Amino acid sequence: MLRVNDNIAKVMEFTVFSKREDVKDEDLIDAVMKFEEEYVSKQEGVIFHCLVRNLNGEYANLVFADDMSLLKNISKGFMNSDICKQFLDCVEKETVKIHHHYIMKDDFVIPDNFACFEHGTFIVKKGIGFTEDKMLTIAATLEKEYLNRFDNSLGHFMGKLDDETYSELVFGKAFGKTREICYGYFGIDAGMKLMDLYEPESTELNFWYLIA
Repeated sequence: MLRVNDNIAKVMEFTVFSKREDVKDEDLIDAVMKFEEEYVSKQEGVIFHCLVRNLNGEYANLVFADDMSLLKNISKGFMNSDICKQFLDCVEKETVKIHHHYIMKDDFVIPDNFACFEHGTFIVKKGIGFTEDKMLTIAATLEKEYLNRFDNSLGHFMGKLDDETYSELVFGKAFGKTREICYGYFGIDAGMKLMDLYEPESTELNFWYLIA
């Protein structure tokens, strides 16, 4: 895990992948830590980086930055770096999925000592009078009246991937409790109002825990 500073994060890259079957977890973690120390730490605009995993055995590379153009520049030097190639050699290339998020919260700072998070993406329903302001108002109510009731909750924001695709992230101290809290949306008004904005079949939701 790398924290360069405590600046307000404006954008996030979330890259999901599977490791090659012949690569051990220890070797992947070592490769990522070298990639982080010798490459990511030297990239302009980077605020934070870590490696996470879910219960399906997938991995994800998480990078926060203060500018989208700088964030997207990170990958441009991969093929010129032996350290990056060592990392990429651990990855099943056809499994890679990259998500770029604009963080829709003016004061989001990556929380200290988080151990896990929920990452969900969704496409908004058509014909419901959707506005981003309406979504953010619901999210703010959800955070104030529900998420902040729990000591486990460490951070929350809505993100934007494109003109119809949005995201929600919830950071927590413990994997099981974070999962329980997020599934608790079904029992509260603000949670149901937020989910009513989604096209159900478009929703991709998973929970991730920090490993490096």
